[in-house]
Order: sequence, then structure tokens, then C-alpha cells
Amino acid sequence: MSLFHRIVQLMLRVPALQKIRIFFYFYDTFLLRFIPKPKRKNKKQENLERPEKKKVLVVFTHALGDAVIFYGSISYIFQLYPKEEYEVFLTCHKEYEELFKSQFHGIVPIDYRRANISLKYRITFLKRMRGEYYDIAIDPIGCEECSPNVYVMNAVCADKKIGILPKQDKKYQCPKWIRNNIYDVLLEEGKNVHKTKHYAKVWSVLANQDFKPLIAQLPVGKTKLLPAHFFVVYPSASIPVKRWPAERFGKIAQRIYQEKKWHLVVCGTEQDREVTEQFLNFAADIPVCNLLGKTTVLELVEVIGRSQMVLTNDTSIYHIAVGTGRKTCVVSGGYVYDLFLNYLSIGYELKSDIRIAIHKRSCMNCSNECIYKVETVYPCVLENTVEEVWEKVSLLISEKEE
Repeated sequence: MSLFHRIVQLMLRVPALQKIRIFFYFYDTFLLRFIPKPKRKNKKQENLERPEKKKVLVVFTHALGDAVIFYGSISYIFQLYPKEEYEVFLTCHKEYEELFKSQFHGIVPIDYRRANISLKYRITFLKRMRGEYYDIAIDPIGCEECSPNVYVMNAVCADKKIGILPKQDKKYQCPKWIRNNIYDVLLEEGKNVHKTKHYAKVWSVLANQDFKPLIAQLPVGKTKLLPAHFFVVYPSASIPVKRWPAERFGKIAQRIYQEKKWHLVVCGTEQDREVTEQFLNFAADIPVCNLLGKTTVLELVEVIGRSQMVLTNDTSIYHIAVGTGRKTCVVSGGYVYDLFLNYLSIGYELKSDIRIAIHKRSCMNCSNECIYKVETVYPCVLENTVEEVWEKVSLLISEKEE
């Protein structure tokens, strides 16, 4: 997986390289010639007294933060496709199966990162996608880029394939002819729409109803042995270009501990270990509960949901904190501000108090197509100072505790 992250990092530092992903369309189309299609349901043989339920596949290949936002819209799917008439399946990253499995009839878990770098596993992935014939396949993510959801839809067999195409100023990475070859129906969405509105809009259009955007209400368990009062610092991010320096996180953590005497909890996957250990070197005097590599997705939600506050520059952790009603400060650049960060612009009455440490530039909402030369970290992330972040954090911890 470190190879995958290095490739993604390079593609974000040099956005033009993202067009290389078009190659997967030709690659997969060639491989699919040798993978048999599943049998289509014979409607003539259908029992009219007890007709089979129609099968729907929802394609969701995005990462954890997107998955949390998407989770909030799931109830609308079953208003559109009631369980009495439909069996609704979901394909997602295998790590998120436990988050979704109670919501859907079945889950098709795939390691989509591995599918991007392993030929053998990509063949396995394509075979899994050809394992069932669906009446409807829906891609609610957006097909403007050559991202994994597009290639899932290319492999899946269904009577109708539905996608969404967000309006935007920049040139679409995925060519029109590829979209037309894959999708039967394409819905249009507004530009720079917050993802909660995006998913509500998808289901609204399909159901011909007006669904309002919903924030995910995540289940918070009580299975982990945790300190009575603690704060979470998550200094990592999905890719290095988005990481605020570990030393700065350490300075903020020291100040929080001096003020509140809360324990510090760190968590994440093995991919986060290096940067988290760097951070811990700058927070050496704080009592620490180290849960790196020791939590499932639902346990991560529990840790976040039981904390006094969260400090992070990872939007996935930020969305979990919002979905569990926690006080949180996220340190970020403006690359996806309206798409992911700016809950407040929609007028939500949030259970959580959120503070966004960010400098608003003219190049806001660039969708990771940075116009500046990026050496290690996006300039818009680095310009957040310790004092600016502390100002926001101090407001959170000075408020009355729950």
C-alpha cells in the first residue's frame, strides 16, 4: 500500500498525471472479454404470484470521509427502493463493510487500492463485479474523473446503469465517449456542492422527491477501555501533501494538556504510524493511550465519539467527529472547502462545535489541482500557524464540558 500512496502523492503534486487513469478503461475492457457475464434473469420464468425482488447495486468506492457523509443519505435509498420490492447491495472498500452491512441486503467488499496496483487482484476484482446480474446499478459518486467507481460500472452487468455528472469549470478528466459507453442515464449536479447536498440530490432526482441533506448519525459503542477524559489528535492525512507539520500538532497538544489535564489518544492505521510517532515525540510529556493499528472502523467511531474534543487535519476524522457530535478543530487547506469542510454554509444545526483553521485564497476549491509548485505539503495547509490554530482550539476547550 505504500506504493499506492506514493503514486497518489505524485499524481496530486503533478495533476496532469491523473489523466493516466484513462488507461484503466482500455485495460479493463480487454480483460473483461475473457470474464463471462452473469446470467440475466429470465422474466418469462418469473413466478407472477411471488415475483423475485429486483436487485440494485449501489457503487461506493470512495474513502472513509466520503463514506461517513454518504452514510447520512442511506435512508433515502430505501424510500426509493423499498425492501419489500428490492434487494439493495453495496460495493465498498472492504474496511468499511462493518459500517454498512446492517444497512444493506448484502455487501460486495473490495480492496480498491490493491486493485489499482496488482494485476492479479484486479482480475479478481473484475470477476467479483461480474458475479451477479442487477436490474439497476447506481454510481452516486460522480463520473467526471477516471476513478474506481467508473471502472466498477464498466464491469458490472445491469439493465440500467445510472451515474451523476457534476458541473464544473475545469475540463472533465473522463472523456465523454467513455461515460456514454458505460452509463445509460447521467444526472447533472451543481458545481462545488457540499457532499451532503450532493447525495440528497441524487436520491431526490431518482425518487422525484425533495430530500433534504442529512448529516450522518453514527453509532457510538462502549467496547473500548478508554481514559475517563481524553482528547484525540490525528496528525495524519490520506496523503502527505495534506499534512500539517507534526511539530505544530505537538505544540497544540501540549497546550491542551496544560489547560485541561486530559489524556491524549492517538489512533489510525499502520499507514499513519510514521507521522503519528513523529507527533508523539513532540508530545512526550502527555499521558498517551496509543491505539494505532488497534481499531476497526466502528471502534474508531467509538473512540472519536467518546472524546472531549478532536484535533485533526484529516477530513475523514473530521466527518466522524461531526457525525458523533464532538467538538472538533480541523486544520486544512482550501482544496475541497465547499465540497467537504463547510457544513456551516448549508445552515445545519450541528450537535458538534466545529472550528476550521483555514486561509481563504482566490484558488479555493481547486479539487487538489494545485496551481503552485508543491514540494512536500500544499502551501495553503502550511500557512496555518500554531497561534491561529490554538486560538480556535482554546475556544473549544473553554466551553462547558458535556
